[in-house]
Amino acid sequence: MVNRKRQDPTESAAALFGYKLRKLRDERGLSQVKLADELHCSGDLISKIETAAQVATMETAAEIDRFFATGETFQELQPLAAKEGLPGWFRPYADLEQHATSIRIYEHLLVTGLLQTEPYARQVLRAGQRDSALDEMVSSRMSRQIVFQKNDPPWVVLVIREAALREVVGDSEITREQLRHVLDMTQLPNINIHIVPTGAQVYPSGGFTIFSFEGEPDVGYVEGANGLGHVVELSSQVEGLKVWFDLVRSVAMPVDATKQLIHDIMEGM
Repeated sequence: MVNRKRQDPTESAAALFGYKLRKLRDERGLSQVKLADELHCSGDLISKIETAAQVATMETAAEIDRFFATGETFQELQPLAAKEGLPGWFRPYADLEQHATSIRIYEHLLVTGLLQTEPYARQVLRAGQRDSALDEMVSSRMSRQIVFQKNDPPWVVLVIREAALREVVGDSEITREQLRHVLDMTQLPNINIHIVPTGAQVYPSGGFTIFSFEGEPDVGYVEGANGLGHVVELSSQVEGLKVWFDLVRSVAMPVDATKQLIHDIMEGM
């Protein structure tokens, strides 16, 4: 019999996810390859999920629940497991993102993480990462998008510089797919996207986010390199971020013009 890595389901949410998956697979008498065929993925992925070497995506978690008729057991575990793949400095942001009723984002470098496709995110996160760590980071980033599946998803207003959309990430096909996804997201009633065109005369020094909550004060987050971003809770500083957001939004293009420019950029690649 092939030796198998022993599991401690109390070690982490990812370990519990893997433990439950292996237990169900063993009860059905399925090999990893056979289960992978049923879930439309690879046997290697099943192995990594069972040993907590990689976190399942929400789509894979839903497939597991469907196949084993486990309700939403694995879908409920997935965000907890994915959160463990987030850098410690970013977890406060992810917590705010999951509970906010509205999110205002100014982005000047890239498409914001909440709207990234998996291939685009993989390129953004790739530098200096081992494959296993990269897989976990990508899975964690993708899991943040579960906020859009909530019964009452947050209102999202993204103001993004034109240069960020013109930046080719990975290659032109990856970037076109990303722009197509951004266009698709603009069709959702709770998402507004505005482009700050090249030449607009407002220059914030970096990206930032403002989170609003039901019955609680707004909270800000200011981006920084290498984990130096920080949460802003002091009311006067949050008000300052709101002023900056209003300033950049005032020079941004209307929604319809933004959609057209995204389409033109995508077609020109």
